[in-house]
Amino acid sequence: MNKRSFTCLICFIGILAPLVVPSAGIPALKEIMQGLWTDTSELAEGLLIDDFAQVADAADKIAGHPQIPPEQVRLVAAELGAEMTVFKQFDTAVHELSLSIARAARNEDRALAISELHRMLDGCFACHAAYRERVAAALLADMPANSQDQ
Repeated sequence: MNKRSFTCLICFIGILAPLVVPSAGIPALKEIMQGLWTDTSELAEGLLIDDFAQVADAADKIAGHPQIPPEQVRLVAAELGAEMTVFKQFDTAVHELSLSIARAARNEDRALAISELHRMLDGCFACHAAYRERVAAALLADMPANSQDQ
């Protein structure tokens, strides 16, 4: 294979790769949610032991969680339709509350951090109650049959 053919092949693969391997390296929604749970657990632990640095770090991780891969956003939006705005508002609320928790932790304001954590958890539970089953079903329906077993 000559250099020009090799270059064309690489370009062709570069163009098609996103279609064949969507979001390679981008965590899927389930992985994002699992990470948020881990960060929330670390946040709560930090509050229990008055480790404000741990609380601030965990809250910053929650605020900066990875974005849902674009193809999964499209699937969720197709399932939720007009409700997608409310779904997004839950994410925005978690983001804002986690930033508030981080600020409270940096100020060593335990009461405010706990209050904001309660509000954040209320939002998480409300979102899960409203959308978890529908979103999971929409994402599962799009998966190849052999990867649904994992």
